Order: sequence, then C-alpha cells, then structure tokens
Amino acid sequence: MTPALMAWSSVLDALEAAVDEAEAGELTPSTLVHQAAALGSWTPPRTDGPIPTALVARARGIRERQRTAIAGLAAEAGMLRRHRSALGTVQAATAPPLSSVYVDVTG
Repeated sequence: MTPALMAWSSVLDALEAAVDEAEAGELTPSTLVHQAAALGSWTPPRTDGPIPTALVARARGIRERQRTAIAGLAAEAGMLRRHRSALGTVQAATAPPLSSVYVDVTG
C-alpha cells in the first residue's frame, strides 16, 4: 500500500466513524464539540497529489452518507425545537403565578 493510499484511508476511516456515530444517534455534546473542532482544523493528508483514484468512490459514498446524516440531524433538531416550544407553552399555562398575593384580613 502506498503512503498516499494509507494516509487517505486513515482519513476516510475517521470520517466513516463520525458518520456511523451520527447515524446511530450516539452523538453527545462533547462528541459534537470535538468533531466540530476537528473539522474546523481539518486539512488533507500531506501526500503527493490528490486522493488516490482507488478511494474516490469510497469518499463519494461517505459524502452522501454525511449529507443524509446532516439532513436527519437537522430534521431532528427542528422537531426538538418544536417540542421545547410546546413544553414552554404548557409550563407557562400551568405554572403558579410569580407575583405575591395578599389578602386584607383587617379591612
């Protein structure tokens, strides 16, 4: 295996693992922060030339899985926002009043 093939295979392995976590619903806030930091500082492996032709189909498959996972996560986030809004409405309607109530017993 050439150095470029090894380097790109390692990158694709990490990307696949991240997509697997997203698809399995195993993302935690700390995982998301770690992945966001990794993506923000990501650079392609230092090899001569672009990704090897033998890995292009795999990379495209990962890209499609990422797009599907992102769409699913966006839909789930929208649903969670709607649920949170509904809970806020219920809490506001059922919470006891926050102002003090006084009864004039001498008057």
